[in-house]
Parts: sequence; structure tokens; C-alpha cells
Amino acid sequence: MTGPVVLVHGLFQMLGDPGAKDYFPTGRLLIPDLPGYGRHPGASPVSLSAAAGHVRTEMIAAGFDSAHLVGHSVGEAVAVLLAHRYPEMVRSVVDVEGNFTLKDAFWSRSIAEMGAAEAEALLESFRADPAAWLSRNGIEPTPERIAMASRGLSAQPAGTVQAMARSVVEATESPVYLDNVRQILDRGTPFHLVAGERSRDCWDVPGFVAARAASMTIQPGVGHLMMLENAAEFFGIIAGLVSGI
Repeated sequence: MTGPVVLVHGLFQMLGDPGAKDYFPTGRLLIPDLPGYGRHPGASPVSLSAAAGHVRTEMIAAGFDSAHLVGHSVGEAVAVLLAHRYPEMVRSVVDVEGNFTLKDAFWSRSIAEMGAAEAEALLESFRADPAAWLSRNGIEPTPERIAMASRGLSAQPAGTVQAMARSVVEATESPVYLDNVRQILDRGTPFHLVAGERSRDCWDVPGFVAARAASMTIQPGVGHLMMLENAAEFFGIIAGLVSGI
């Protein structure tokens, strides 16, 4: 039987689509809102470290002794911190185009360097026209995708996005971060890589991670926001990777 699965969202909450529940057994899926997001808009502090602790607390509350961690983008950095600190709670890590280095965190760096008013204006422009936001990301803005994007873009205030962006930049510019990844691999924790066909070439996966990863799956015809472009195929891939583990 597949162990519990935890979906850890990125800078925007794009992993909360209800359709995810169709691919995992009832009671075996957790999609937490990280501090500052969704049900926790006023939480403090907002950081990768706080998020890792929060996910662990939510896992314990859900009765998960251990689980497969699926981290998308910034969410992968949260998953890495949790897996490094609490290895006994992690069955596997599924890294969905996660931030390994500052090259991956280029957009986070841009957001981190903005003033508060500028960041607020940028996020508001995304919310005002999610169809245009999708188009700029190379995604055809169908009604279903627009609805999903609108939910994801509205799940956090600009201050949360900036705080998480700054935390990602701080983490990935330190050599300690990749040392943590190396220790997770050394422990034998299965570490899967998932990328979109259009965005794979832009993903800065360190050589030692690529060489030792349990698998690398390329989802065809999609980019970084693959769960918006083809949710059914994306969650099917995730379910296949954790099946029976």
C-alpha cells in the first residue's frame, strides 16, 4: 500500500487543486498551507525553516508517522529541510523542479529585492488578469486553468511571497543547502526528480544529484507549472513514483 503523501507548494499555492485527491487513497494525502498562506495568512515567521516545522506538525496531527514529500519549486527546499532534520519521517522526496541553486531561484531573487509596494503591485497585476499571467508562462489560458491560477495567486499576500523569496535566496546561496541534499542521498532516502519538458533545460540540477537520483521523469509538453497545464498527468506521475513504497 502506498504510504501517505504530502504535497508541499511553492512560492504560490499551486498544488492545492482538489483533483489531487483522486489519485491517492482517502486519508493518505496532506496538502498543507505553509505559514503565511491560505488558512495561515498572519503566521510569523515566514521562512523555509518555519515551513518545514509546520509541515512536520501537520503530518503529526494527520497521524502520519512518515510520508512521501512532494515539493514543487520552493516547496522542494522545504522538503529538503524536513528530510534532513527528521529523516525518520520521510519515505521519499519527489523534487518537482525544486530550487537547488541561485540559478533556480532567479525569480525569487527578483522578488526579494523589490520594495514592498512594488511586490504588492506585481502580485495584484497577476491577480487582476490570471489569463495574461498564464500566457506569459507559456500556458494556454483555458477556463479551468484560469480558475486554478486565480486560486493559487490569491492564496497569499505579497509580504508572504517576499519573505519566502528572501528565505530561498538565503538558503540556496549557502553551500550548506547542497550539503543537506547530499546527506539525504547518503542516508539512502529515495530522491526522485520530476521536470516539465519545456523547462527541464533551465533546471540547475547538480551533477551529484542527477547521478544519484532514484529516477528522473520528464512530463511531456509542459513547463514549470505542469500541475496547471496537465494536472491529471502530473498527479498520475507522482502516484506512480510513490506507489508501493
